[in-house]
Amino acid sequence: MRRSVAILSILFVAVAAGAGNVYGESAKDRAGALWAARGDLSKAAEALTAYEAMVQQSPKDYDALLRLTRVHYWIGQNLEATDEKSALSHYGKGKEYGKRAAEAAPDQPGGYFFGAACLARENSLKGSFSNLFGIKEVRRQNEKAASIQADYFYRGPDRFFCAYYTKLPGLLGGSVSKAIVHGRKAVEAHPNYIGNRVFLAEAYLKDGKEDLARRELEAAIAVPEAALPDVIPEQRLEKKKAEALLKKIPK
Repeated sequence: MRRSVAILSILFVAVAAGAGNVYGESAKDRAGALWAARGDLSKAAEALTAYEAMVQQSPKDYDALLRLTRVHYWIGQNLEATDEKSALSHYGKGKEYGKRAAEAAPDQPGGYFFGAACLARENSLKGSFSNLFGIKEVRRQNEKAASIQADYFYRGPDRFFCAYYTKLPGLLGGSVSKAIVHGRKAVEAHPNYIGNRVFLAEAYLKDGKEDLARRELEAAIAVPEAALPDVIPEQRLEKKKAEALLKKIPK
């Protein structure tokens, strides 16, 4: 009898351990599959729920916290044009998850980089890019990410500083020459990441170099969709930006 009870107890534990699985997938696999399908915003929203559940179970899970930061950033980017209020909400949440990711793994660049990305977009939508505290904080976090891994996310820190020096007013430290230096570094390191070329093109346009800007945008549009399989949704979004910007350049 005791043996039967013991066997039943073992079976119960095994079943309970698998109760959170969906079609045989672990919670992590399920969340990862939803993340991979983030091009569909309904799947991105499901990914948020899945990763939030993981974080509830393990509050210092760096990978889950980073994914939450990235999903909020991704959804925010897609909502900006149609629902600014919701976009701001996602950026605010993404910023906080980025902070938690950085605290969970201070030797990893992701929390700093994507947390700063959310903060930068939040500042931009609020029209507070001239806010010195916001500028300094976004810069500080990107400098931290660069000090850990300069090549992170397809040379993300250089891509950020290209945009930073392009958009920042001269009185606050903006410099198109510095922007171009950082933009070229990003493009040379990862020419197939479309965002690198888009930001460099914006710097060239501000510098009055329309031919160079057109060259970068045409190259961006020509990048094959599957060139970087892990960021296809982001590539599609950046390619749309490249196409829109190219149309604004006189032929």
